[in-house]
Amino acid sequence: MAARLVEVSDQEREALLRESSACLDPNLAHLLKDICLNGWSSDPARALAAAESLVELSKQNPDPEIAALTDWGLGLASLIRGEMEAAIESLDTSSAKFLELDLVQLSAATQVSKLIALAMLGRYEEAIECGLKARAVFIQHADSLTLGKIEHNLGNIYFRRDQYREAEEFQRLAMLHFAEAADEIQLAKIENSLALTLSQQHKTKAAEELYESALERAHNLDLKSTQAEIESSIGTLALYQGYYDRALDYLERSRRKYAELNLPHVLAMTEQEIADAYLELNLLPEAEAIYERVEKQFSTLGMNAEQARALAYHGRAEIGRHHFDQAQKLLSDAREVYIKEQNEVGAALVELTEAQLLLANADFISAQAVAHHAESVLSLAGNSRRVVFAQWLKGEAARCDDRLAEASDLLNYALAHAQTTEQPDIVARCLTSLGLVSIDQKQPNEAEKFFKSAIEVIEKLRAPLPGEEFRTAFFSGQLLPYLELAKLALNNNQLAESFGYVEKARSRSLVDELGGRLVNDETHDDFEVGLLQTIDEKRHELTYFYNQINNPTIGRNPEDVTKLQDEARARESSIAELSRQLQHSRKQKGSEYEAFDLHALQTQLSPHKALVEYVAFGDELVAYVVTDSNIEIFRELGSVEDISGEVAKFRFQIDSLRFGSAAIRRHLPVLTARVQKQLQGLYNLLIRPLIEVIQDRDLIIVPAGHLNYLPFQALHDGEHYLVEQCSISLAPSATVLWKCLTRRRRRVNSALLVGVPDERTQKIAQEIEALRKVFPHSTVLTNQDATIAALKNNVADVDVVHLACHAQFRADNPRFSSLKLADDWLSVDDAYNLNLNCSLVTLSACETGVNSVAAGEELIGLARGFLSAGTPSILLSLWTVDDEATSEFMVEFYSELKQTDSVAEALRQAQVRQLKSKPHPFFWSPFVLVGRW
Repeated sequence: MAARLVEVSDQEREALLRESSACLDPNLAHLLKDICLNGWSSDPARALAAAESLVELSKQNPDPEIAALTDWGLGLASLIRGEMEAAIESLDTSSAKFLELDLVQLSAATQVSKLIALAMLGRYEEAIECGLKARAVFIQHADSLTLGKIEHNLGNIYFRRDQYREAEEFQRLAMLHFAEAADEIQLAKIENSLALTLSQQHKTKAAEELYESALERAHNLDLKSTQAEIESSIGTLALYQGYYDRALDYLERSRRKYAELNLPHVLAMTEQEIADAYLELNLLPEAEAIYERVEKQFSTLGMNAEQARALAYHGRAEIGRHHFDQAQKLLSDAREVYIKEQNEVGAALVELTEAQLLLANADFISAQAVAHHAESVLSLAGNSRRVVFAQWLKGEAARCDDRLAEASDLLNYALAHAQTTEQPDIVARCLTSLGLVSIDQKQPNEAEKFFKSAIEVIEKLRAPLPGEEFRTAFFSGQLLPYLELAKLALNNNQLAESFGYVEKARSRSLVDELGGRLVNDETHDDFEVGLLQTIDEKRHELTYFYNQINNPTIGRNPEDVTKLQDEARARESSIAELSRQLQHSRKQKGSEYEAFDLHALQTQLSPHKALVEYVAFGDELVAYVVTDSNIEIFRELGSVEDISGEVAKFRFQIDSLRFGSAAIRRHLPVLTARVQKQLQGLYNLLIRPLIEVIQDRDLIIVPAGHLNYLPFQALHDGEHYLVEQCSISLAPSATVLWKCLTRRRRRVNSALLVGVPDERTQKIAQEIEALRKVFPHSTVLTNQDATIAALKNNVADVDVVHLACHAQFRADNPRFSSLKLADDWLSVDDAYNLNLNCSLVTLSACETGVNSVAAGEELIGLARGFLSAGTPSILLSLWTVDDEATSEFMVEFYSELKQTDSVAEALRQAQVRQLKSKPHPFFWSPFVLVGRW
């Protein structure tokens, strides 16, 4: 009867009870309570149905024992829903009713569940008092199973207060009592809890053994909620150990199970752990978004400890983004909650983050003092991970304060501790800091050893990361030892070795893409299929909002446009988050680093070519110049800040023409002279110092930072533009260039011509028609035929892919930069999925070559997508192009390309010809070639 009641609908349940009056007694109520109790964490839907059945049963039979059991069930139902205050109220009512019936043991048993609710609300002292009182009852009645449950919950309360030794003591007692009762379900749960406590004390091996045993028990018993809890714990341990791929995998498994079971409070806790992983991987905005979401959930549910922890870690993310005021507010709020909960260890964790904030604000003495106090509290609690971090922080503060001997002692101590406790991320921090200390102490050989050791650790941490976004973000925070080794090698005149370290730190994720080392297993389970469907739905909605925003025929006030943009960003954020979820459980194939081969590149450089790679060492810009037989270095070209300012001034002059104002264009001769002066200043900084080596050579430029937004072909020596003297192409790095050079070269005969004109690009139809004559063997897709599906179906077997359409560059969200086709917007991620075998892709649109430049010179934009899809060369624009000038230019360019085997030379000839009739660089210099020349 109990089994049937929890499986039927509400109406069927009422009818079944009416028809079964003979068995509506306390025995049935006890069975329903057991279903509720056993299922609240493993099968919440069944448990909720049991609670509803108890309510209906009590209506049919007002027996006082049934009433007490019903309140117990209602308390458990409130626990499932995360309603802790309601749970306590129902459980207290149940306990009182059992006492009136002189059922002391049952009254005490209700307190097992009450402890969970009290702990969630941070009422720890009350919970412990309640638990010890109930425990005495179970000891008196020799009730091993319930005794173990209360001890388990007491252990968890101490764990929540970061009192790990006390937690371990009660959890081990609980394990003994569960073994005595031979309860496999409770053994799985206690093994997980004890393993988590042991991992916090760095008893890693013992924790791993318990997790393995617990997960096997939970799997065999089909306890989905318990499996999810264990997987979350395994993910957390993996995160502490620096196994980021394993952490993301297990945390994602846990999240999916909790989502399926509809358990909002524990789902939020697992999402918080995922945010912690993002924080370690330097995905700071993504971590912030999760922290903000779960903070609200924890606040609503009254889960104070979880809310405080989310606030504190959110503060860490804000420090990483240099939002110091926001960080201070979050940390103050977290501290207030922890103090209210009398959680000294939690307050110490906040102190540790406050020490980071003080360090970021250059208050080194205070940072060290605060870190020291936090360390003493955390050490007593046995939190070895945070203790080691505090030790590193103390040493780093001393280093920044030029107390080098003290810093060396502190950092060496922290390093030994981090190595002993197997915390590789902190090992890398310590090694890097020690390398910097050695440089300041004029010990370059020691510094080199430390930096090389740091790089070895960083490469091991990075290698298994499951996706480009994770790799790019993580590596962006790990560049210092690479660049320091490059500088050390320079000081020893080891130019090739120095250049190798620069390349090892540059565009690494793109290099992995081009080398085929980021190949995902594309099989998807049912859950992932659902995610993909949701992404597809969001994409369709996003297309609608993009079209509305970019439709110039619809008159709107600024507020309406802002609302549309907000709607679009919300969907972009959702798509990005769901896409990351799909990456969490992906495994990469062969992610080892392939060392850059300078000699192999030099064999591809004829005596008439030179590669110029600009590098920022702090605020100093330097240039490596590589020819077929030599490598040279040019230092002190200028400060990065000053050169970036000059580039910004040039871009301002270019942007003044982008809207086609006839009034401005009447002054073109004056504007041309003005921009030439600006370009001459940049030439003097960037090219003139190298002239003896690079003169008479075609150039491959590897820009740095803001130089990615500069058309080098337009630099002016006072008499001529650089493009009049040599051909010029760009590359994100020398390694990326090498990958492009090794791709199969095709003669340019056939083309796929795609054109989607609109009100802003009305010459596109003429452009496509003119190019059809240049490429008689072409496939043409225009207007409504130019769909994403048609593009995908026709790109595989042509020599050139030419896309003429409206484009949008998204500085705020570069992965959503896109091209407007007939049916949808082709985003960066869509470009990745094209099967390109062509020699060249041309994006004849506005700002298609503008990329967001992440740390490590990782370009995030359309160029990255097309290069990763297989093209060795891509022609892009750096600003909003002139429609008529572009149409003319493209005919000139392709006509030249069909006569020569060099895209760079064809580009040069077309630009030189055009600048004679349209001398302002706005018209002739927006297009740049990236990749193979």
